[in-house]
Amino acid sequence: MKSIKTFIILIVFIVGSVFTLSAQSRTVSGKVFDEQKEPLVGVTVRTSNAQNGTITSDDGSFSLQVSNQNVVLEFSYIGYQAQNVKVSPSQNNIKVYMAEDAVVLGETVVVGYGTQKKVNLTGAISTVESKSLIDRASHSLTNMLQGSVAGLNITTSSGVPGSSPSINVRGTTSINGASPLVLIDGAEGDLNRINPNDVESISVIKDASAAAVYGARAAFGVILVTTKSGNEQKGKATVRYSGRFGWEAPTTSTDYETTGYWSVYTINKFWKADSGTLYVNYTDHDMQQLLARVNDKTENPDRPWIVEEERNGRKQWVYYGNYDWWHMQYRDNHPTQQHNISLSGGNKDVKYLVSGAYDYQKGILKENPDIYRKYNLRSKIDFTINKYAKLTNNTSFYGSQYTFQGDGSVQNTLAYGSRHALACFPMKNPDGSWLYSTPYLNYKVGNGRHIILGEGSHRNVNRANDFSNTTRLVITPIKSLSLTADFTYRLYQTRNTNRSNNIYFREYPDAEMGVYATGAGANQLDESVNTRNYYSANAFANYENTFGQAHHLTGVIGLNYETLRIKNVSAYGQNLSSTTLDDLNLVGQNSEGETITGVAGGQNEYALMGFFGRLNYDYKGRYLFEVSGRYDGTSRFAKGNRWGLFPSGSIGWRISEEDFFKPLRNVVDNLKLRASFGSLGNQNVSSYYTYMRLISISDFSAYSFNEGSAMAKYSTLGAPVASNLTWETAEQWDGGLDLAMLNNRLNLTADVYVRNTKNMLTDGVELPAVYGTTVPQMNTADLRTKGYELSLTWRDRISVAGSPLEYSLGFNLSDYQSHITKYDNKDKTFAKKYYEGMRIGEIWGFVTDGLYQSTEEAQEYAKKVDLSYINKRITGGWQAGDLKFVDLDNDGILGIGSNTVDKPGDRKILGNSLPSLSYGINASVRWLGFDASVFFQGTGNHYWYPTGQAMGFWGPYSYPYLTYLQKDFLKDVWAEDNPDAYFTRPMAYSATSGPMSYVNDRYLQNIRYMRLKNLTVGYTVPVSLTKKIGIDQIRVYFSGENLCYWSPLKKHTKYVDPEAAFNRSSGVDNNAYYPWQKTCTFGVDITF
Repeated sequence: MKSIKTFIILIVFIVGSVFTLSAQSRTVSGKVFDEQKEPLVGVTVRTSNAQNGTITSDDGSFSLQVSNQNVVLEFSYIGYQAQNVKVSPSQNNIKVYMAEDAVVLGETVVVGYGTQKKVNLTGAISTVESKSLIDRASHSLTNMLQGSVAGLNITTSSGVPGSSPSINVRGTTSINGASPLVLIDGAEGDLNRINPNDVESISVIKDASAAAVYGARAAFGVILVTTKSGNEQKGKATVRYSGRFGWEAPTTSTDYETTGYWSVYTINKFWKADSGTLYVNYTDHDMQQLLARVNDKTENPDRPWIVEEERNGRKQWVYYGNYDWWHMQYRDNHPTQQHNISLSGGNKDVKYLVSGAYDYQKGILKENPDIYRKYNLRSKIDFTINKYAKLTNNTSFYGSQYTFQGDGSVQNTLAYGSRHALACFPMKNPDGSWLYSTPYLNYKVGNGRHIILGEGSHRNVNRANDFSNTTRLVITPIKSLSLTADFTYRLYQTRNTNRSNNIYFREYPDAEMGVYATGAGANQLDESVNTRNYYSANAFANYENTFGQAHHLTGVIGLNYETLRIKNVSAYGQNLSSTTLDDLNLVGQNSEGETITGVAGGQNEYALMGFFGRLNYDYKGRYLFEVSGRYDGTSRFAKGNRWGLFPSGSIGWRISEEDFFKPLRNVVDNLKLRASFGSLGNQNVSSYYTYMRLISISDFSAYSFNEGSAMAKYSTLGAPVASNLTWETAEQWDGGLDLAMLNNRLNLTADVYVRNTKNMLTDGVELPAVYGTTVPQMNTADLRTKGYELSLTWRDRISVAGSPLEYSLGFNLSDYQSHITKYDNKDKTFAKKYYEGMRIGEIWGFVTDGLYQSTEEAQEYAKKVDLSYINKRITGGWQAGDLKFVDLDNDGILGIGSNTVDKPGDRKILGNSLPSLSYGINASVRWLGFDASVFFQGTGNHYWYPTGQAMGFWGPYSYPYLTYLQKDFLKDVWAEDNPDAYFTRPMAYSATSGPMSYVNDRYLQNIRYMRLKNLTVGYTVPVSLTKKIGIDQIRVYFSGENLCYWSPLKKHTKYVDPEAAFNRSSGVDNNAYYPWQKTCTFGVDITF
């Protein structure tokens, strides 16, 4: 009985307790929105005592059990300002609006082998978030970064689809090249091969102290790319799709001379001024016929453009046309499209993200278009094995294929096709045969490149594949310690196929078909494969702890090993039995019964091992200290010189954390001074075997010594090798200021730096000529680079028409100068490439004083000053309209003196070719679902003296027989009735070997520019509408890239983009090249 009573009492107590607890708790529900009133998914909501918590669902809603009293709910979400919301007992449903945080003091930044709080950084590191990259109409991540980061210098070097821009951090810091290390999720990669939609953030490490843990690999900066990962979403997968469709067009004019009369008249005028003869051997009657048709846009039946006549006892075609050679071969507007799709999700144990992208560009070739395709795939899976261990597998694949017609390269076709095809000539004769040779020219029309493009017989395919897999294990035995080990395998390969065939043409109406069967017209197949296998392993430990709530300590120590193996194979064969099948098995014999084939190849490899460590300490987040270093060894140097120690250190002082600063904290959120010093090594010098004297094996040209068709061989011994050849060393000092004000609305970062690159590998001691070899390479040169960087941003929110309007403004600026501080050139002669005290990029040239306005003036000056040094191709002596050179040293002789810095003759420094000053300006606004952003990028004063073969600038002053003659060119040519013209009197070859081939201030071009790099306008459809059709979000937008530019260069030419204004190493490539492109796209982003 007693037991029953006890049981009843217990039941009553439990029931009563339940009712009491029910009375003391309640459910609070609500929704969380951003400032545009769009729901936020995944916001963490919890009570202030952290006893209960949840995350918001797809529509931003949440539900949480809380006390029946006043409670405080904490809302937190990455990238947004955390909020504490007080909820009274009478409130059961609330709405919360979260604002994006311009600078979060707790924000972490990815650094070498770890992360750090941004406010505690003591090195020079800039970050770029993914939201500044999305919706850009660019085809590579590198192009997107141009102008985005102070000190990150990116230059587009070609307009060909799939071409890679050049990139450096903080300018020219070595005469042996200076490419930064690119790490994608910790593994070495290529910025041009990553899908921009996969990127979460980018850290650009610019100073030696921050890069020291990467040692020899990081001598010229580091770019760390972190890709997106999957998120825990209660088992629901998120699908995101983005698609863009648009078109591309040249950034410069393609409006060339299309009238036969002015084309022939102008070229003949220049040719005759040089040689006294005609380039196009037309009679006065022929010129009258051309003039009669000068206004005919299309062929008039009464004035045919091709006339068949009998001349010199033979039927001939005479050409009187008005042909647009550029637009007959190339198209200005060509389509492009990009697609990206990703699937992400997971739970507490497994998170995943899978993505794919496709990029399509149709190029400028018209008849048989060149097409570039790029593919990206990525799989990133995070496994939580247990509470101590996590495993990540990150696999990526990149593939590209560029198909085009041309003689080996599309650039070659453009360049050689820019000669000898004047506007009077058609591509084909009336009988449908190709025009290649005509009795009126001593050259071949268009060098036959129009036949190559039209026939489709010169097939080229350039393929590239890049596969990478990284597996990483992280073990956390205790909260303050993590152990990481990873292994990366990367295979990247290029495979090129080039096929050429015979070129057929007809010269006379009654002639047999002619054939061009050598050079570009050879029946030949070339194939090459370049394979690189890269292996990398890392093992490191991270430690972090805080002692006494004041002393914060972090550290990392580890080992890195990597090796790269390269193998190249190429082969060719001629006289294939098929013109359509490309297979080396089809190689046949020529008319002499010879089988012409060839093979080549090579392989290289290197290994690098490094031990690294970093230790960070801060006292109450106020005083910051960091020391780091790396001990590296490389196989690229001889034993005894392979290992190097590269230490660094940095300090920081957060003045805003001092007690005396308290009165200003309502205005200044963060004020930090920092300074650093670091030393890094560079192993990327010369070859992979710098310490070995190599032997080259070559063929005796045309000598077989009775050994059949095989060429006899001979060997050549390379230059002597210095016994102590070793690392280049880069030492860098950096001082910086970080400032955040007005509730983080205003942010300023400024840096100054000095970098000394020592022991650069270059030409060493000259050997006596009797030794019979080239100068050996030695560590004999030093370089100093000084510069500054400035970044300024403003972000704010105001209310317009009762709704929040967000806007931002940003500006970055950087500049540098590099000087040679040591070089083996005691006489400072210009015969050597460098001299001590030289500023890299300096341009020496002559000073001019306009054009002679009379022949008497010209000849009188020639009597006073000996002009024989530049008296080249001056037909008829110095005359009115010639360029007047100034005798600077007043010695009566125009020349180069002793050709040294101290005695340069009549030359002086006119400018510098490097775009050292660069800047970016951006602005954005969001309101009621509408968004717009604009981005300008540019450079300061830097100069270009066009090479003589730059036909796009010089016109017929270069090789005069250019196909793409500038429209109305004669208006810029001196004449008695045009005395104020920019160019001299007509003279063929004046720019290639005449007076204008000598660098001078009149024709030196200032190629600074400001470019409208990107303009994006978009609209996000309200969620209340998209949810009705089962879609989380839809955004439509327009994006334009490289839309227009402003530059002093436009004053003298509208045919050369300022970024294309550089002198290419192959002279003919300066004749014409693939134009730089602007892009306009319309896109849609959809999230399910």
